[in-house]
Amino acid sequence: MSAVANSEQNFSEYVVIGGGLSGLLLALKLSKDPKKITKGITLIEKEAQLGGRFFYTQLNQFSGKSRSQVFSELYESASRNQYLSGLGFEFLNADALEIIYRHFLSQLSEEEINHIENMQVKLDVKDEKYASERNLFFVKKDFISENELFNSSSEFFTKKEAESFKILLNYSLEDEFQNETILFEKSKYWLELPKSVKDTFSPFFQTIIGPNWEKTRFVIVQRKIRDFFNNYQKKVPSYFYRSYCFEYLIGNILIKRGVNIRNLCELIRVQKNEKNIFHLLLSDDLNPNDKNLECSKIIFAMPLNNCLGIIAKEHFSPSQSKFISKVRPISLVISEIINFSEIKNDQWPTNIKADDCLVFPVERSIGYLTNDQRFLVTTKLDYEDSLQAPAVREAISRLRKATCRVIKPEFIDELKKGARIPQKKILERIILLPVAYTIPNDIPVNIEVKEIKMGLEGMFCCGDTFPGIADEPWKMIVNSVNEVFANLS
Repeated sequence: MSAVANSEQNFSEYVVIGGGLSGLLLALKLSKDPKKITKGITLIEKEAQLGGRFFYTQLNQFSGKSRSQVFSELYESASRNQYLSGLGFEFLNADALEIIYRHFLSQLSEEEINHIENMQVKLDVKDEKYASERNLFFVKKDFISENELFNSSSEFFTKKEAESFKILLNYSLEDEFQNETILFEKSKYWLELPKSVKDTFSPFFQTIIGPNWEKTRFVIVQRKIRDFFNNYQKKVPSYFYRSYCFEYLIGNILIKRGVNIRNLCELIRVQKNEKNIFHLLLSDDLNPNDKNLECSKIIFAMPLNNCLGIIAKEHFSPSQSKFISKVRPISLVISEIINFSEIKNDQWPTNIKADDCLVFPVERSIGYLTNDQRFLVTTKLDYEDSLQAPAVREAISRLRKATCRVIKPEFIDELKKGARIPQKKILERIILLPVAYTIPNDIPVNIEVKEIKMGLEGMFCCGDTFPGIADEPWKMIVNSVNEVFANLS
């Protein structure tokens, strides 16, 4: 199957910036209307693949290739070699992924749904293949299962500490006088813990929640801890596996509808002229000479913080400007060991399988094993956008120390050497993903993005920049997309 993109246009009525889940969903909703297709819909994504942080592929060389060739190469690479999606598992649980998938299906015609179902058969993705539950393991000197962590004294928790941690997992706001504005460090639960227990719990909170967890509202910390443990009791829907190529199929449907998808294309600057037309300056890896695009409506389906270098701050609404001045998104640093099956240590338990999660509290890192035996280790830190930033380099060091716990002794010294790793021995790739959470960690009370309209008429934003403390944070993504669509209609 091949994807043939439309020819580039100098004008498009609607331009969506960002090909993540929110951008794809908005593009699907817009492209259901033939009149909007006639006026022009363009989706711009700076990465080669669509899907945002939920999907990414191995690095490939795309220089001199057409967009249809790039789409095909991504599809072939993903369907043959990679099975897990990106790190979406860490942000949305299996139930939320299922619901989001249904939202996508609701925007498809019967013919398009049949196309996806036929591709599922062709790619041999069957639910039975992924029927087993995912499990949690905690790693220090030994591999400790979730049951072992809580049911007896382990190298992480004493029996008393395990009971205190379980209290947090089962904590009910209805049973206590907690309210949704109390910060975790001021909560009754935290204040009553002995200092030694706090010292034991802190690395777990840092690992699972991220920086500034103690300044986060109690209800958010409790919910995130609970959801993290509960998430590994359910299987991931099969269509979010890389062999299904969900993002490729959606992109292919958009192209067939007439949406102009420009991947490997980055928005550099936006200006608006006296005729209320937006002029976009682009950096296009595939068509370097195609730098200009004009539109009447522009929608940023990306974190608001990432817009600061693209549009002037006065073009944000007052609440948006207040939000970005007070709240910074979180960054993920990921170490991907491609040849992990060749270097993992002999103590690696046989009961750990693909999709299981390994938690390294000492290194404040989380690891995932993929079906094709890659090992992904990730850690959260305050927002950074450069791999050379000191905080990122320190995070990379922690990721490598975590990996050293699970590889053969003869490879440990090589990995600890730093940047100059012999590539023939350890195939490592470092990835930096600046992301925004649906529920930001370090967010002052009452500072939220609530407006999809920006400071210029015809400019909108949507996606997981919109925070909330709902039990189902995916609603923030979908609701903002629906609100933008309503305004554009």
